[in-house]
Amino acid sequence: MKAEFTIEEENMSFYFVGENEFAVSYFRANKISFYVLRLKYSLEGSSNYISWKDMMEAVLEDNMLNEFVDEDIPKLADPKDLAEWIKCVEKARRIILEGVRDHIVSNLHGKETPFTMWKALTNLFENNSDHKKLALKDKLKKIKMEKGDSIPKYLTKFTQCEDELGSIGVRFSKDDMVSLALLGLTKS
Repeated sequence: MKAEFTIEEENMSFYFVGENEFAVSYFRANKISFYVLRLKYSLEGSSNYISWKDMMEAVLEDNMLNEFVDEDIPKLADPKDLAEWIKCVEKARRIILEGVRDHIVSNLHGKETPFTMWKALTNLFENNSDHKKLALKDKLKKIKMEKGDSIPKYLTKFTQCEDELGSIGVRFSKDDMVSLALLGLTKS
């Protein structure tokens, strides 16, 4: 038996369909702006991952989209429900994309659902495998300033790798980091 009903409130419309309950809220100007999220609260790396995750969960919940990162909600068969599902998926994807810095967006490339995007970020910043530790340590040692690179570009690559290591619990002393950074500079 399929139960269907709609409740409309001032800033939200909720749709419930049988066992696959999901809620859709329409983003209004009085909600947090995606651009504010991008500029003020964006994910920069492991240094702000925990606070970013808390903020994003609140934004997704405020937009009634948290279910789409908690589980992989399958497409619905009914055309009307499918259209709403697509709107929810695209909105959740946009919120996540607007909430991360450019250097992290590449980790989300090819992820079609908010669930797979969220899982990728979780694996990137919460995974502690030994293999990943070794690979990132090796990556850090191999970072070299290439011909034509600016100092800020080189240091950004270096800092990103340091952030990734920090996210899995590997820390270096400041002296070691400075030494590694200096060793990667070109002779000129």
